[in-house]
Amino acid sequence: MGSEAIVNGEEFEKELYVVLLLLILLLRQTDPSEPVSDLRKQLVLAKELGIPVSRVNLINGDTLQNVIVKEVLSDLAVFQNPLNNTRSNVALSSIVSWGAF
Repeated sequence: MGSEAIVNGEEFEKELYVVLLLLILLLRQTDPSEPVSDLRKQLVLAKELGIPVSRVNLINGDTLQNVIVKEVLSDLAVFQNPLNNTRSNVALSSIVSWGAF
C-alpha cells in the first residue's frame, strides 16, 4: 500500500506540472503588453530598413505622416520628418495604427 501512495503522488506531481505549464502559456497569450511588443518589433524593422512610414495614427487623434523611425526604446519611439527634420517622441502605448492605414 505504501508503493501505491508513492506512485499516486508522482502522478499527481506530473499532472500538477502540466497544469502549471498550461497556466504559464495562457498567461503569456493574454499578456496585455504583447501588442506593444509586436509593434515595437515592427518599428525596429522599419528603423533598420530606413524606409518612411506613411502614417502613424495616435490615440489623441494626431497623425504623423511620412516619417522615419529614428529610435525605438522599450516604451518610446522617435520619429523624424525628413522634410523639416522635426522629431516626435511617441509612447508606444499611444500608437493606434501605423503604415498605410
